[in-house]
Amino acid sequence: FDLDDDTGGASVGGGGGGGSEYRTRGGGDREEVIARAITMAEAGEMKTLLFGSGKVTFNSAWKQGFFPCSTEGLSYGIVQTEGGPCGVLATVQAFLLRHLLYMDESFASCRPPAQCSRSAFDDALFNALADILWQAGGGQRACVAISGKRRLSAEEEDALRQAQCRADDVTETLSVYECSSRAQTLQTLQRFCAELTKPNGNGVPMILYSAMLSRGAANISSDMASFEGVQAQLMGAHNYCSLEMVNLLLLGRAVGNVFDGKKDLDGTTLQGVPLQGEVGFLTLFEHYGSMEVGDLLKRPKVSVWVVCSESHFSVFFSPAKIAAEGPGGTHELYYYDGLCKQDAPILLTVTWEAGAEKMAIQDFNKDMTPPLEHCVRTRWPAALIDWNGSDPIL
Repeated sequence: FDLDDDTGGASVGGGGGGGSEYRTRGGGDREEVIARAITMAEAGEMKTLLFGSGKVTFNSAWKQGFFPCSTEGLSYGIVQTEGGPCGVLATVQAFLLRHLLYMDESFASCRPPAQCSRSAFDDALFNALADILWQAGGGQRACVAISGKRRLSAEEEDALRQAQCRADDVTETLSVYECSSRAQTLQTLQRFCAELTKPNGNGVPMILYSAMLSRGAANISSDMASFEGVQAQLMGAHNYCSLEMVNLLLLGRAVGNVFDGKKDLDGTTLQGVPLQGEVGFLTLFEHYGSMEVGDLLKRPKVSVWVVCSESHFSVFFSPAKIAAEGPGGTHELYYYDGLCKQDAPILLTVTWEAGAEKMAIQDFNKDMTPPLEHCVRTRWPAALIDWNGSDPIL
């Protein structure tokens, strides 16, 4: 991990009510974890970074956990119940698929598109979450934030008001487990399996807050610093995920760009992607020329991509790492969208043609090319795409 510009997610807040520490053990040979109540100053700080104000909170679409699809052939998929948190869910899905497909031979019998058992899903899910949080902490630390039903003290309620933060029964009730190793992070996440996977629970907000606390408020503010002098926020319009939010989970940094490295704009340095992604990213915005995705995300370490199309995040993946890409080469890409209620796996056959030119940008009112095909061609410009009997998603 690149640690040249931060301290790996320094502690945020400090003072302002709460913050008492207590020790817990997960049982057996598990490492001791320090848990503390979030301070009200931190709660206000987190909500301001997220929403731009401590008085705003998550809408009902964000009240869900990480649970698997019950449709045959899609048991590896995380279900999205309503529009809004797709960027968080798709990024976790991509890291989950990375584990199922590439990281552990014990998953060989249940790799997509084969049926995935619930135990394999949970195992891959918590390893994915551990990787995301450990990366956000710069490979040095991670925070796991779990909301509870504790009552605030009078001092904490006063501190919450001073922080200009409205109570939402999630943020101000967080217990923060500060982990000093990836193994400890994984064990802590597994301990709270029920809370994180409850369909109508707060698993998604808890993981988002965990990533924010792991990265640290100062680092997130620096990541999102705008050359126009306007502070960005992690939550986009209509309670949708911003690119900064997705990149916090995807890269461990809340940057608003996906080009390689850094760029200079009139003397201002714009931050992009510092390292090859564990998983990748493709977007329809690049097809339209309004965004540049660098090779560090187009060519990730494994053949799994978060894809942004029509203001929605979903996932492409291949059961085998894509190698040769010469003329006449063919590869299979599966597509998964946790929101669209797929009734079967969607398989695209991608063939690279010699001498083909990149498709011209066209008006969608006239061009019936599926947007997902445009996304694929930002990575493979000469590709012919066969939907293999599935109805193309327009």
